Amino acid sequence: MNETGEIALLPENYSDKVFAILLGLADGATHARDDIDPGATELLPLYMVDGLLEALEWAKDGVGSDELACMWLASLRAYSQLTGSFPTGAPEPLKRWIDLEMKKVEIHDGLMAGDPLNLSGLKSKDMGQRGRPTGVNADSTGVLPRAAAVALLSRVPESTTEALSRASAYLTHDEQAAKTTVAAARIVRSAIERSQAAGSEWEALLEGLEGPSADALRQVVSVVRDSLHLSPTDAYAAYFNASGAAEVEEESDIEAADAPVAEEDDSRDPETDAYAVALLAAVYGSDAVGDRPASALDDIISELHDRWMALVD
Repeated sequence: MNETGEIALLPENYSDKVFAILLGLADGATHARDDIDPGATELLPLYMVDGLLEALEWAKDGVGSDELACMWLASLRAYSQLTGSFPTGAPEPLKRWIDLEMKKVEIHDGLMAGDPLNLSGLKSKDMGQRGRPTGVNADSTGVLPRAAAVALLSRVPESTTEALSRASAYLTHDEQAAKTTVAAARIVRSAIERSQAAGSEWEALLEGLEGPSADALRQVVSVVRDSLHLSPTDAYAAYFNASGAAEVEEESDIEAADAPVAEEDDSRDPETDAYAVALLAAVYGSDAVGDRPASALDDIISELHDRWMALVD
């Protein structure tokens, strides 16, 4: 990744924030579902991070790679984990370490369902792209967690963050959701780099956004921004105590795809809450999730963090 552009210095606690954001994605989804089993909401962005990790691994070896293609192939591996097979006619990428580690994860009642538009968008032999979306007219909160994943990529111009977040949205959704994903990624990136001081920048990034994903992002930003004067644990509590902070009605012309085995609690939106806790983690680091219960994905998250930091630190 060698675009020209201004690149911000990483904070001293970048490693802690990366770990916290990965934990936050799992914690927010688990908290929303009120269930200990992992689910599609956190699995897909974690796999996308592994896709970016694969691209970094190729780059370290001096081999050029397509970051988006790596994210798509990683997403197909997540799809296979969630549904038991790859989409008909789609590539079947070789397993990576994360697939092998998933076999060790203790799951009681089955992987929990996430945004059905993520699965329906991936259920294609082709990679969704701006000029050829697989999720025509699709807009939902399912794009928010992946925005946090893309924002982890360090030492790249903001234009790279924007391009990758936009492209990641088109893997399953359409233009309106892609615009929101760009804003959501830039908000998390700003929080990684400038912590509480970034809050004053967020409102401008929301201008002109429309649709379900944008509505959810506005709600998250409003609550988190208003709690930036609080301690990390109080800010976390303030988000989940806020009335209606995560209740977003999704609208789309896309029919829901076959969902994973288990049903999710419908009182909160796991996709929105996963992004919200990731944003809190980007601001505060691991203190934001210090009181969280253990997740079934903790070992995978720890390994993903270590592999990530070995390449970007």
